[in-house]
Amino acid sequence: MKYQVKITVTLLIIATIALISSCFRNYKHSKERNIYSSLETLSKDKKHFVADSNSKYIFKGGNFQSGIQKRSGNFSVITTPKNAFSLSIGLPRIKQDSYVEASVWRKGEFGHLVAVTSGPTAYISTSDAVEIDNNGWSKLSLQFYMPPVKDFQELKVYVWNSGKDTVFFDDISINVIDKKIFPAFREDALHIEMDTSEYLKLMDVRKRAFNAGILQTTDDDWIKGMVFADGGLMKSSLRLKGDWLDHLHGNKWSFRVKLKKGNSWNNMRVFSVQNPMARLGVNEWFFHKFLITEGLLTTRYGFIPTTINGDNLGLYAWEEHFTKQLVESQGRREGPIVRFQEDALWDTRVFDKNGKRNNLKTPNFETSIIKPFSGSKIIADSILFKQFLIAQNLMYQYKHRLMPASKIFNIEMLAKYFASADVFLTRHSTKMHNQRFYYNPVLCKLEPIAYDCYSDIERYIKSTNPIYGYLHYDAIGSLDDEYLMARELFNDTLFTPLYINYLKKYSSEKFLDSLFDHYKNQIYFYDSLISIEFPEQYFFQYEILENATNIRNELPAFKKQFVTMKKENRHWKNTSKTIINYDTILKDFMAPNLITCYRQKDYGDSSYYKIYNFYPDDIIVLGLGTGDKRIKEVIVPVPIVKGFADGKSGTVMFSAENANLNYLFFSIKDHNEIMTTEIMLWPEPTAEQTPLQQMLTAYPFPDTNIIEKVENDKVWIKPGNVTMSNTVIIPMGYRVYFHEGTTLNMINKAGFISYSPININGTKQKPVTITSTDFSANGFTVLQANGMSQIKNTSFNNLNTLNYRGWTLTGAVNFYESDVTIINTTFYRNQCEDALNIIRSNFTLENSVFDYIQSDAFDSDFSEGKVLETKFTNIGNDAIDFSGSQIVIKDVEINNANDKGISGGENSTLLVENTTIKAAGIGLASKDLSIIEVNNCIITDCNYGIVLLQKKPEYGPSTLILNNTLLRNSKTRSLIELGSIVIENSDTIRGTQKNCAELFY
Repeated sequence: MKYQVKITVTLLIIATIALISSCFRNYKHSKERNIYSSLETLSKDKKHFVADSNSKYIFKGGNFQSGIQKRSGNFSVITTPKNAFSLSIGLPRIKQDSYVEASVWRKGEFGHLVAVTSGPTAYISTSDAVEIDNNGWSKLSLQFYMPPVKDFQELKVYVWNSGKDTVFFDDISINVIDKKIFPAFREDALHIEMDTSEYLKLMDVRKRAFNAGILQTTDDDWIKGMVFADGGLMKSSLRLKGDWLDHLHGNKWSFRVKLKKGNSWNNMRVFSVQNPMARLGVNEWFFHKFLITEGLLTTRYGFIPTTINGDNLGLYAWEEHFTKQLVESQGRREGPIVRFQEDALWDTRVFDKNGKRNNLKTPNFETSIIKPFSGSKIIADSILFKQFLIAQNLMYQYKHRLMPASKIFNIEMLAKYFASADVFLTRHSTKMHNQRFYYNPVLCKLEPIAYDCYSDIERYIKSTNPIYGYLHYDAIGSLDDEYLMARELFNDTLFTPLYINYLKKYSSEKFLDSLFDHYKNQIYFYDSLISIEFPEQYFFQYEILENATNIRNELPAFKKQFVTMKKENRHWKNTSKTIINYDTILKDFMAPNLITCYRQKDYGDSSYYKIYNFYPDDIIVLGLGTGDKRIKEVIVPVPIVKGFADGKSGTVMFSAENANLNYLFFSIKDHNEIMTTEIMLWPEPTAEQTPLQQMLTAYPFPDTNIIEKVENDKVWIKPGNVTMSNTVIIPMGYRVYFHEGTTLNMINKAGFISYSPININGTKQKPVTITSTDFSANGFTVLQANGMSQIKNTSFNNLNTLNYRGWTLTGAVNFYESDVTIINTTFYRNQCEDALNIIRSNFTLENSVFDYIQSDAFDSDFSEGKVLETKFTNIGNDAIDFSGSQIVIKDVEINNANDKGISGGENSTLLVENTTIKAAGIGLASKDLSIIEVNNCIITDCNYGIVLLQKKPEYGPSTLILNNTLLRNSKTRSLIELGSIVIENSDTIRGTQKNCAELFY
């Protein structure tokens, strides 16, 4: 590894130091034992060096004191291949939970600093220099922790010459710190409190983790606690988090925090707090910031001082968990977040009786269940559950390499994910057990969620393969399946060019210089802040720039290889290992995570269950239970499931009469212990095509029944009266044209889906009509079209929405990531939730009409646009509903909206001018941190004139600004929740009402 390089812009460092020094008080350690020797003083027998700090401590090797080389004073110690070991010291009673810091200066190559303990840490060695002085002396340093497995442990420290030449050592130091005192910051802190009994429960979990060598949590490990932040006290559930034990060192533990209903912090309901160095300090924060600017999903991330039960524990990193707030805060609709369960993998890393990783070979890849986060919520919601089943099959296709990347993923996001991991040295996040995916319910595809990025950067800095997708050989029985999953992505000729483009973009000097410059002040601040507690912290700018250079150098050869293989229609075979020598004798505790059980089907009150046994021994099914403590239903006859052998699992299917059975009870054959494993309350994944994949197979392009011709990149829809009885899908790369006067009648649940922009240019004399005479049309949908769509003089009548085997949208007309201009267009008598739904797009809606709308007329999320000179009449729900959007509304008329005339929610900004709202349930509603400015408008004859409230706890109060606006004849003029404000003609009205959302939702 390169020596630690910090950014050295003098003025910024001076400014940062001044700022940091005002943020904390003092930082020291308590009960330190400092042992230091300059190697100047020898014992009486001349065989030992006497410590300068305390003469009772002595180091071996005094008879090799040398004046040939010295860093300080007059002497050092000389080592040779024949006398390779020196400066040995034994410390017999080191308390558990102590921190040890050892260092020595070296002159010469191949010299090591070594520490040996009697606990699980066992043997630690380093030869990497952390500092080099002007005379060529290199400083070696070790920092490690004495785990709480014994009250006291023995420690031995020494130096070792592992080479063939002479090496000198000087100035050895050992500091033993019983307990750290952390810096006390003046910034607002996060305070976590818990009862003593709950704290002791965490202590037991922690002790269990240190005995096992890793932290493996269960549902029983959650405790009750309180969180105090931003002036509010919030009930919460807490547990320890993190896989490796660095999350549990000393008293600075990492926590997962779930806030109780109605509470949020930093717009999050569930989050983690952890040691900043678990993710290498400021580097993780920087990368998450970069990802968000690139539109890639990631967890929100930051730093905050933290106390536990009143004890200051210094600076923590906070990180969002995988909930709907993650995707909604980044401009996506709620959808399942899924992962491969990794419990069986971690079982192979549990300590054996000798305190070593057991490293047993188990079929943990085969048994890696596809699980959703917030599983109970998803199972209870019929829409989310259908979405999860689709997501599960997509994950199965990815896992077993059954479909190309472009059929499974949003490949634009996937290309960014892998390219950024290459450039920024974050491939750790792409490992199978770290991968998290969001199912995008609009696209019917998966998107990656990047997290856990900086954990083992060393191996990637030293990598000789800076471009992950640049494959150099066929993997024929040489790689495990988990690696082949990612390799297979690069066989997709749609995905790989995008990956190459983003490699080029992210690795360019200009791009990186601009990126670093944009965040430099914040990087300096956090780098210096974290360094107070963790001096080893530094920012990897040098390493990233050097790696980017390597990528730029290798990119031409990679591109050439791709072009050649595409031209020759060659693919990497990526054949997995056919025979794997799995261990046939495993520990009993491994069985629960090698048994999978799915609830396949329900028939009335009965359910069918399917078990897969990946454990090598047969198991006996004892019964099922609602919890993991007691069997509720015994299965007769008793199923016996054969053990895993020859690469195949034993399988059994059976039925049970009771509902709500969540746990399988079993025993290993010829063993007495009763074990349990969680039942997956859904059918097993299959290779079945997703709804979109089925459509692409069933309805190939071009469909000559409605397509007149395809000329280069232009697609023409047939003119005249056209009946469309099956779905039409137009791929990307075209522009779709409708002739003036065309009537397209979609019947028999036909849908229109285009991945290319559309031009519908009707005239007033010859408008275009998109209709459904049997009211069954599966919507008119434009997805990720690269270009502006234009719709003029068009009528959308009687349309339903896309609803095909679990792929369900909300709009009769939908635009997703597809900019559009709509002029002189009518939306009439839709048969679904929204007449027009626009998501993540720029739009203009002008001089149009919405009439006799079943529910919402115009619903838009995460968009920017204008609504001009448009009329809304006879609306079943909301006339205009925006979330997370920035909108201008001018010269609009709304008459008879059963719910809201205009609604802005989830941090929207609306400007409303010269608009009339009449006979609405609520004239104007501002929700969840939204700001609405209203100028020269009339709101009349509504149940509520204006309403301001907080609907979702992760948001906050709202603002409404009224200028020269008339509110009249409303049953209730205004309803303003506590915290929200209305500024009416410069007068401020502060809300006093509580829990207003309960009146409407």
